[in-house]
Amino acid sequence: MGIRPAKTIREVKGQVWSRISRKKPRKSFVKGAPNPKVRQYNMGTDKRYETEVDLIPEYSLQVRDNALEAARQAANKYLEQNLMANYFLQVAVYPHLVIREHAALGVAGSDRISKGMKLAFGRPKGRMARVQAGQAVFKARIMAKDIAVVKEAFMRAKLKLGGKYSCLIRDITKDAINNARKEHVFKKREEEKPKEEVAAPAPVATGHPGSPAAPTPAAPAAKEEKKK
Repeated sequence: MGIRPAKTIREVKGQVWSRISRKKPRKSFVKGAPNPKVRQYNMGTDKRYETEVDLIPEYSLQVRDNALEAARQAANKYLEQNLMANYFLQVAVYPHLVIREHAALGVAGSDRISKGMKLAFGRPKGRMARVQAGQAVFKARIMAKDIAVVKEAFMRAKLKLGGKYSCLIRDITKDAINNARKEHVFKKREEEKPKEEVAAPAPVATGHPGSPAAPTPAAPAAKEEKKK
């Protein structure tokens, strides 16, 4: 079966049973939880920038890890194509919570088999992140002239996420943490100079007549005609 619609886990309600202990697995509330699908949380070049743009939800919701990964790839690809390495993108949430689903058969004649306990605990099927209203999902640091590029990148990321989002733009030129970062200078590749042709060394004369470097023997002098 494919993934269930995002509306099944989007609403924030109830207690979260997501304790996972790696040192003492017996104390885990949820056993056998899959790893998050988000493969990278920091992208670009971490240096000193001028502006920070945050993608913020307008109300509290829960976002699945595969949606976060799809949004990350869409935003990072657009920024990389337009800004090269002159940006820094960060995934600001981590999918701690475990999604549980009560498996039900969907074939013909499975009516009596599918009915079970109401609100059953279910088996772990994935991960999700609980995001509060006003909490940033993605953060991007860029130069002030590149704000339009980041807005377009976040617009593409919003298509992969559920809910309504808005962009919060903040000037970080006077931020102490930002100013403490070192200025990164990209090195330009030096143009390869054409190599000068090296003159071939002169052949060394040897006394052996058969060697290639030996001087060619002089032509024999023409015999003088005998006087009659």
